[in-house]
Amino acid sequence: MKPYIQKFYFILIVSIVLISPVSSAPGDFVKNVKIPPLSFEFPEVQTFSSGKGTEVLFLPGEEFPLRNLEIHIYSGILSNPELRPEIPELFVEAWKHSGTASAPGSKFLETLEGYGAKLDTDANSDKIVLTVSYLSRFEQNILPLLKEFISNPLLNEEGFSVAKLKLEEAIKRRNDKLPDIAYRKAAELVYKGTVLGKSAELDSLSKIQSSDLKDYFENIVSASERVVLLTGDLEKKDAEPLAAFLLPDRAFVREDKKLLVSTQGLKKNLDSLPFQILSVDKDATQSIVLMAGILPAHKDPDFYAIQLANYIIGGGGFSSYFMQKIRSDRGLAYSSSSAAYFEKDYGVVYFTTQTKTSTTKEVYDLMREILSEETISKITEQELETAKQSIVNRFIFQFADKMGILHNTLRFREHNLSSDYLKNYRDKIQAVTLSDLKRVGKKYFVSSGVKTILTGPKDITKGIKEAVRTISPEERIP
Repeated sequence: MKPYIQKFYFILIVSIVLISPVSSAPGDFVKNVKIPPLSFEFPEVQTFSSGKGTEVLFLPGEEFPLRNLEIHIYSGILSNPELRPEIPELFVEAWKHSGTASAPGSKFLETLEGYGAKLDTDANSDKIVLTVSYLSRFEQNILPLLKEFISNPLLNEEGFSVAKLKLEEAIKRRNDKLPDIAYRKAAELVYKGTVLGKSAELDSLSKIQSSDLKDYFENIVSASERVVLLTGDLEKKDAEPLAAFLLPDRAFVREDKKLLVSTQGLKKNLDSLPFQILSVDKDATQSIVLMAGILPAHKDPDFYAIQLANYIIGGGGFSSYFMQKIRSDRGLAYSSSSAAYFEKDYGVVYFTTQTKTSTTKEVYDLMREILSEETISKITEQELETAKQSIVNRFIFQFADKMGILHNTLRFREHNLSSDYLKNYRDKIQAVTLSDLKRVGKKYFVSSGVKTILTGPKDITKGIKEAVRTISPEERIP
């Protein structure tokens, strides 16, 4: 992932081959399909402590002789705002490329691969994550190496050089693709004034030494709170000693004090900007129209109505207003969509269309037309029921695989959701009324409440009446 700003992943391309009458729009054939709700038992995630500041979420049972674990270490810039945003990203790369004293450099990953194991590291604004999958029959060979890697990594100059070169190249190439620019500048705009709004910079990167990564490991990573996700062909009686071996108890654990990034703060910052449209100048034959708005926190009572409104407006694929009116009716884009993201203390909604530069203003005007109180007021009971049915029927995919279940469990815990959140989810969706939907739609899904990022040649703003501020891809947002 990377960096320093909280990244979002947007679905811009959906390829579906259908056999249907030529006169019907894509998605029409499923609108009235009725599927009875599924009945199933919720898997029970077991939780236990493994020393100070380490908690394990465990889900037993696996048909294959595999074991999968993730270690989430809460050492990101949200808890350490004084950190250069490049350091966590550099660390996770240098960590795996340095190896350990017993298996330095490339020998570390080669040894694991020889046993059929896979290892990866990642970093985001909140934490770093170590992911490992291995065959259970080689556990006695793999665990000692992993323990050394976690407790006493080498973090040598070779690994640091590899990590620094990769990040430097990523920064230099991040303006090659139009979507990458649009998403990065959108995040910088949404999180402007917070640590999440900082992007990696070459100047800052050049000042970091390998000793900085060692300090980061010794003073922050080693002493931060940890959560282990563990699943595979083992029972709890096997899981407890495994976790204790890999992560021995520690004498000291830092108190995890995250900076508060709230709906109110983000909304205030966004509304205070003296322009309605941020134009990011990039020579291209296409453009991206991206609108961003602020939503309430995950635990807000309006969460369920917002999910349904998002489905109808742009999140529901071919049946959504965006795809129907922008793609199917006008042929202005291959894909047009919306996506709502929720965090513990805030949420963000994005409305995205990629089009030709010559049709940018037409798409912009049409998106504003869809995102209007007039459009929201015309949503029907049938559209609401269709959205409910789709969301409820997709609910089963929350439980498609065991690690996915653990991911969701951890996320819900991080967001301080109630223990019966999933059990009540479908009922809460079904309880949303049309008046609820229209109320949140007029609050969060209208163009007056969003800012727009236009990415493409600067002349794409021609004819647009709203206040525009134009910058280059590497220029800071004013």
